[in-house]
Amino acid sequence: MPDRHHLTLKIKSYLDALSPRAIQTLLRGLEHARSQGSADPHLDLILDACLNAVRSTKTLVLGGEPREGRLQRAFYLPIEDLLAEAGLTGKVPGRINRASLPLIWTWLSRDVAPEQFSSAESVSMRVETEADEVATLAEDLREYAIPLISAALAEAHSDDRAHQKIAMLVGGERALRDLDDIRAALQARPWLDALRESLPDRLTEWDFKSGSPSLIRIKAVMDRHAEQAPLIASVVLSRVEVADMLLSLTANLVGSTSIKKMAASSYAVFAEMAFSEVERYSAIACGACSNEDFAEALNAYCRLMKTIDRHYDLAESGSWQQRMALTRRSVSALVTRELEAMTGNVRRALLVPKLDEIGEPKTDMAAIEEAQRGMMLLDKMRDAADNLAVNEITARTRTALDQSLEIKTRALLSALPDTVDGARKAHLVAVDAAIGLCESYFGKEYADQLRRSRKTALATKPKARTATG
Repeated sequence: MPDRHHLTLKIKSYLDALSPRAIQTLLRGLEHARSQGSADPHLDLILDACLNAVRSTKTLVLGGEPREGRLQRAFYLPIEDLLAEAGLTGKVPGRINRASLPLIWTWLSRDVAPEQFSSAESVSMRVETEADEVATLAEDLREYAIPLISAALAEAHSDDRAHQKIAMLVGGERALRDLDDIRAALQARPWLDALRESLPDRLTEWDFKSGSPSLIRIKAVMDRHAEQAPLIASVVLSRVEVADMLLSLTANLVGSTSIKKMAASSYAVFAEMAFSEVERYSAIACGACSNEDFAEALNAYCRLMKTIDRHYDLAESGSWQQRMALTRRSVSALVTRELEAMTGNVRRALLVPKLDEIGEPKTDMAAIEEAQRGMMLLDKMRDAADNLAVNEITARTRTALDQSLEIKTRALLSALPDTVDGARKAHLVAVDAAIGLCESYFGKEYADQLRRSRKTALATKPKARTATG
């Protein structure tokens, strides 16, 4: 596993032990450190973990405790459904990288309208300022900033030197391109908001059937605002249950499932969004992420690829075929590496840990996480091995685990009655890790048998040792 993965696990473990208020306090400090130009190479990783933790506890709301960042969130609220959380390997028109937002905010408040942003920020931080007042401040800032943003972008597009300068100030080329989409989305709010209001919160396959109200509405808006097709597709993407539905939408708008016709149509942008999701999930799965994010990304990736393989002939579009083939090679290589290391990871996870200076087991959580990740991956390959061409390594790994996991678990249980005190505590760590892995691999019924054996072993008195010499 890469060092970044280990660090992610440690950060998550640390945050899980903190209260929501403590996480918010840490988040404020990190935001301030980044605004001051901290050189800490792990700052963004820790900040992203804090943001995910705060969002998961639903405490990141405008009406909550006033703090740094409240006005910024209100400012960007109209484009929330256009944001991509993580995984985009390049700029996708219409999709805005969430990581670009603080960079652009810094540029706006430092270089574009420092007095206006500073004054609004000061008011938003007051205890007596209500959420609706923050929303009004944000709306006023948007109205003031949009013409200035447009002027800066026009300068960047007309002169190479100005382009380089503004890209540097705004946080890089990616952020500059995201700024272009932000400006376009804010200017398009009257008709884009009307589209949002006319569509269901969650779009299903039925909503994309020929003649359905949603399909008619989407087609009408697309035909009227073709120049902003990526923004429209991004709004639709945010409301679908699964991204492969965008391929059905494209086919129904075009009137054909032919990839060649879909790629050549004015509605190809919806298929592009689906393919960008395939690439995003591939990047997340192949990057440093938690086991939960890994499983979610891999599930979504495999579902999308299975739908594409079953219903569409990508050979009709060379560029789309090449892009999907690249993701398939990346994910297949990842699966192969993980499964090749799996037997060793399981053995490490089942080692009886040593005791620390106060007699507590020094549990190797990273080893257990890696073993669980491998178990989860092996389970996913029941349905996806064919799609990823990893049948051979999957079968070989299963054969090795079928024997080694059961033998090692039974050996740990057999030795448990002869342990006492701290040694027993350490031994139980390995036993419980083994039972958890067996449950993932063999199922709950077998794991329950092992738990009963564990209970019996704990009730058995240690064998008396014969004194010697």
